[in-house]
Amino acid sequence: MKWIGLTGGIATGKSTVTGLIESRGYSVIDADQISHELTQLAEPGYLEILAHFGNDILDTSLRLDRKKLAQIIFSSADQKNQLEKIMHPLIQERVQDLKQGYKDKGTSFLFYDVPLLFENNMASQFDSVLMVWCQEDIQLKRLMQRNKLTEAEAQMRINAQMPMSEKIKNASYCIDNSGSEYELIVAVDVFLQQLTGRTLVR
Repeated sequence: MKWIGLTGGIATGKSTVTGLIESRGYSVIDADQISHELTQLAEPGYLEILAHFGNDILDTSLRLDRKKLAQIIFSSADQKNQLEKIMHPLIQERVQDLKQGYKDKGTSFLFYDVPLLFENNMASQFDSVLMVWCQEDIQLKRLMQRNKLTEAEAQMRINAQMPMSEKIKNASYCIDNSGSEYELIVAVDVFLQQLTGRTLVR
């Protein structure tokens, strides 16, 4: 089974690419989805985050206030590292279980959508890595619109990640999502054809 890492800068369209890959019949494990599940009320991630950050990060229904937590971690590298130390092992354990399940079913190509692949030095775990990127001005605009952030807030989140140019250098394949939706669809299909050697019929 080929194990393919799928990553990209924040607001570059990685989730859209994931959706396109899944629509072509390929399986994708989503790190963000697993993280979300692990931080639901009383789940292991929730309990460990609560123990470290305290009750101030809870909303009135005792669930994690994700916006408040984001403000803390994006303004402090130490707190960001602490959150990653809590979540990374929990996510990895869940991923390994899922990966084994796909392997047992005879899956040929399995994708792992993980935002901080390069930041967490995970590239060597994969047979190949796909990087989704876009021009920086487009990234900033998309992030401001998507998360309703000021330019300064959006820039802070972008700066918290490894520079896009570094990620591109270390990826096996790159998809530029600066253009139209149609151009992205074509780019994804070309990538899948290169990866699998199979011609895709649209």
